[in-house]
Amino acid sequence: MRKSLVLLLSMCLFFLPVWAQSRDAAVHTIYVDATKETDVDRCVFSSVNEALRYAEKYADDSLWTDVEISPGVYWIDNPDDTEVRKPQPGDNTPYGLKVKLSKTRLIGMSNNPQEVVLACNRGQTQGAIGNFTMLYITGDDVVAENLTFGNYCNVDLIYERDPKLSRKKRAEAIVQAQLILCDGDRYKARNCRFISRLNLCPFVGARHVEFEECYFECTDDALCGTGVYRHCRFTFFSSKPFYATSPQGAVFEDCDIHSKVQGVQYLTKVSAPVTMRNCRWTSDDPSLKIEWTKKPNPKHLCLMEGCTLNGIPLDVPPTPDVPMPVTTPLLPMMNIASVASGRWTLDAYKPSDTKDYSWGVSAERPAWCYGEGVDGAEGCYGLVPNVRGARLMYTGNADETYQNQTLVVALSPCKSAGQGFGSATGQYLDLCVKFDTHTLTGYGLRFIRTPQYDRAVEVYLVEYENGNIVPVCSPEKCVLFKKGCRVTLSAKGSVLTATIENGEQTQRLTATMNHLTAFGGIHIQHTGTVGAAATVIQSINSSYE
Repeated sequence: MRKSLVLLLSMCLFFLPVWAQSRDAAVHTIYVDATKETDVDRCVFSSVNEALRYAEKYADDSLWTDVEISPGVYWIDNPDDTEVRKPQPGDNTPYGLKVKLSKTRLIGMSNNPQEVVLACNRGQTQGAIGNFTMLYITGDDVVAENLTFGNYCNVDLIYERDPKLSRKKRAEAIVQAQLILCDGDRYKARNCRFISRLNLCPFVGARHVEFEECYFECTDDALCGTGVYRHCRFTFFSSKPFYATSPQGAVFEDCDIHSKVQGVQYLTKVSAPVTMRNCRWTSDDPSLKIEWTKKPNPKHLCLMEGCTLNGIPLDVPPTPDVPMPVTTPLLPMMNIASVASGRWTLDAYKPSDTKDYSWGVSAERPAWCYGEGVDGAEGCYGLVPNVRGARLMYTGNADETYQNQTLVVALSPCKSAGQGFGSATGQYLDLCVKFDTHTLTGYGLRFIRTPQYDRAVEVYLVEYENGNIVPVCSPEKCVLFKKGCRVTLSAKGSVLTATIENGEQTQRLTATMNHLTAFGGIHIQHTGTVGAAATVIQSINSSYE
């Protein structure tokens, strides 16, 4: 009789609603297993996307929802789809999945987070236009446990449990490839891994985030500035893991941090508060120096207690031990839109070969400023682009005939690694000679960021003909486009020569000019973003024979 009763109870439990079988009577449980077929009636799904859509549709404010995910690799965005991802109307960023979730726990069903992977492999210009982001979550009270969130655009996915599910990175050049943006409060992650490089973004946007026993791999502009990191591990592949933190500051407690930076490791790109207690730093560089930020502001309280670097006590002062340097503000230059004989033109212009990129010129701000560059161009003074599309032209005298022309330009990009521009979205700098400023006709040299490189640009010579631009030589990789770059562009007879110098390094390109003119104008066009991605034009000299 007792055995029959036990059997009867077991059968009854099987047919109860899934939420009632949970370990918590106020929890609705959804199961994800890539080896199963989706069965909505039993709340079983073969993909994370289906499960989260279901959780969003049947959310109940009185219940928590547990999404229990079996070991496997779950692609939030199909890596084999050749279509380039673009932002949806109203968005600035392309997303793998956007969902509204509150009181939701995402739980990997293994204590090893490397066995339950949520993945994508797209980034800016590499499978996407824009900073591709795997997830966008709107809502409060979201918890993640025992999971790996990985954007494998520039990192190999190695899945040891089943090597057939491993996948090579999409590309070598590191681009903006993000994980999770959100709008909400009270987010938590425990025993999770966050893997990408540039702009990692683990739950960035949440007002309060707690990370416990998590692991992070990243380069710059990557970590969550509202985060509290307890018992976590980090690998920093470049020197500024935060752009900035929240006014309350990010907190690190009992963490292990390994830096692969040579020279100086900063925490933030711009001054912001950080607290670090009982953390252990290690470094590939035995002489590594750690600082809060390049230009600390005393009003941002930074505290370090009980920390070590390669086993040696580490104490980074909370405020600068020298007075704050006075930064010279950029001085706006008045726009001069007219094109006149013997005069300069300063304005903004969108060239025809940038039509595929959705930006427009602004007439409300001066196109150029005079002042000091930032980051890689710190200490360099000159003309600085102030809007995207900033253009600088000199029109030769109408009553003169110009023969051979040599243009020498000294310039320093604010990007210090040699990539020159913010991203490979039609961002370039053209320096042109023998130019007719009325018809936009002449020849020049182009520096442009491409998806192939993250520490170099491509260079090639171009011809402008009535505003249409075509290359006149093959593109070459160039690592000289950084602080101290000097360009000599020479048009002699029918030969166009560009010599790029930086220190003792030199690179030279040549091409034939098939359309000779008597013009002597100068044309400088910057289509890149500004601020930390601008280029300082330090000097311009043009001569004629």
